[in-house]
Amino acid sequence: MTDEQERPDPTVPNTEPTARTESPAESSDEPTVAGPRPDGPTSAETRPSLDGPTVYGFTAGEFSDLTAAESYSSWPPVERTDAEPPGGLDEPTIARPTVDEPTVAIGEPADPDGPTTMVGGQEATTTGPTVGGWPLDLPEPGELIWQSDPLPQPDPPPATRSPAYYLSLGAAVVLVVGLIAALAVLTVVRPAREVAGSARATQGIPEITPPSSSTPPPATTQPSAPAGPLAAIAKHPLSTATARMADSTCALPKFDVADDAQVTFFAATKTCADAAWRGTLEAAGLTGAVKLVTVVGAAKQTPCGELTPTSASTQCEDTVYMTPAHLRDTEQNGRYPGKYVGVFLREYAKAVQYTTGLAELVGDVTTGSAEDLDKRLAQQATCLAGMTSGALAGRGAVDTNITNEIRARLTTVDAPPDAGSWLDKGFTARQPAACNTWAG
Repeated sequence: MTDEQERPDPTVPNTEPTARTESPAESSDEPTVAGPRPDGPTSAETRPSLDGPTVYGFTAGEFSDLTAAESYSSWPPVERTDAEPPGGLDEPTIARPTVDEPTVAIGEPADPDGPTTMVGGQEATTTGPTVGGWPLDLPEPGELIWQSDPLPQPDPPPATRSPAYYLSLGAAVVLVVGLIAALAVLTVVRPAREVAGSARATQGIPEITPPSSSTPPPATTQPSAPAGPLAAIAKHPLSTATARMADSTCALPKFDVADDAQVTFFAATKTCADAAWRGTLEAAGLTGAVKLVTVVGAAKQTPCGELTPTSASTQCEDTVYMTPAHLRDTEQNGRYPGKYVGVFLREYAKAVQYTTGLAELVGDVTTGSAEDLDKRLAQQATCLAGMTSGALAGRGAVDTNITNEIRARLTTVDAPPDAGSWLDKGFTARQPAACNTWAG
C-alpha cells in the first residue's frame, strides 16, 4: 500500500471517530486519522477564545504574523501535505503520519474549562487551560528587581567611661607612687657612716632620751656671783654664756681597736667636736683651737711630761693626747666606740677651758683647796662634754648605743663627784651657763 493510495482527500470532512496509535510497532497497516468526535462540537466551537482561537496551546492573535508552517516548528515533526487545508485556522487540522515516524494525535478538549492535554508524550496537567504559554491559575511573573547586598554596619563605638573613673584611677596611681617613694626614702636615708661595735647596751647604763621638743629650753639663769677668789672664774663667758649648742651631724669611720684604726677614728671625732663647738664659742665671744695627738709606738714629749702608748689619755694645754693601747688594753673598753668617744670629748672640753683662758684663772687662785679647784674644773669639763654629746646624739653615726656608752664611760672611770648629774645638765641644756660649777 502506497502513501498516495491511502492518503484521504483533505477537502472531505472526516466524520469517523478518531483512532489513536501509540507507536508504529503497535498500529495496523491502516493510517490513523485525527479529527473531532462525531458527537462533539466543531473545532471552532471547542477552542476557548480570549483574543482569538487557540492553536496548539497559543492564541491566534499571538501568531497572526506567522504561517501555519512556522507555528508548527516547535512541535514534533509530522509530514505535511502540499495543499493547505480548507477553512483556515477555524477548520480542524488533519495530521497524516508517515510510515517511518510515530503518529501524534492532537485532541481538542471537549470542554473549554476542562484540563488541557499536553502533546509530545508528556503527562497531562490539570492546572487549567493554557493561554499564551502560561497557566491561567498562576500569576504572571513580575519584573525582576535587583537588590544589592546590605552594606556592612560599623561596629558600635566602645562604651565611654565617666570622668569619675579616670579621677579615681589617677588618685590610686598617685597613692601607689607616693607609698613607693616613701619606702624608697626610708630605705635610702641611713647614717652617713656605720660604726662598728656591738648593739648591746652596757649593763646598768640608763637610757638618755633626747628632748622631745625642738624648742630650746629657757636660758639658764646665772647664779649670784660669788665673792672671793672664784668670782672671776664664775663670771667667765665659758661659765655664763647662754647660747645653745646647735645640732651637729657626725660622720665616723668603722671602728676598730687596732692602733692605726684608732688614729683615723679620733681624727674624725675631732672634726665632729670642732663643728659643734665653733658656733658656741663664737656666740660667747671666745676663740681657741684644739689640737690632737694620738700616741702610737714611741713615747711623746709634751709640756706636761712624757707620754707613752700605755699612758692614760689626757690633755695638756691646748692639745688632746689619745693613747689607743691604754684604752684598749689597760681600760679594756673593747669594741665599744662610745667609750673611746667619751674620753675624747671630756679631754677636748679641758682643752677648751685652756684655750678660752678659764684654766688660767683657776691657776691664779691662791687661796682655798687645790683639790676643790680640781674637782670643780673636772665637773665643768664633764658638763661641757655632755653638751657636745647632746648636740651629736641621734645624728649621723652617733646612735643611741654610742650615746649610752659615752655616759657609761664618763660617769664610772676616773669620774669626778656627781659626774652623772653634771653630764645630764650639759646634755639637756647644751648651754655653757648650765655648766657653771664656780657659783655657789
